[in-house]
Amino acid sequence: MLVQRTPMSPPEAEAFEAAIRASGRDPEAFKAQVFEAAANDEDATPLRRVHVVTRRAAAQYDASNGEWTENFARHLARGFFG
Repeated sequence: MLVQRTPMSPPEAEAFEAAIRASGRDPEAFKAQVFEAAANDEDATPLRRVHVVTRRAAAQYDASNGEWTENFARHLARGFFG
């Protein structure tokens, strides 16, 4: 299995920044990296994970279904990122 960094899709990037702004935080304080693991089987769905970091916290999200930004927004609302 090959794991590589991939770009975030424009809709994901927009949702990521919108969640940060809605929480009253600065988007510049958050960094996100998307990693994709391609299986050896061509028919298999690639596994995607997003790593989000700030100065004080970090979290990983399963992005295989494309809905990780909802979990990220919930974490922001609960104060997981300070």
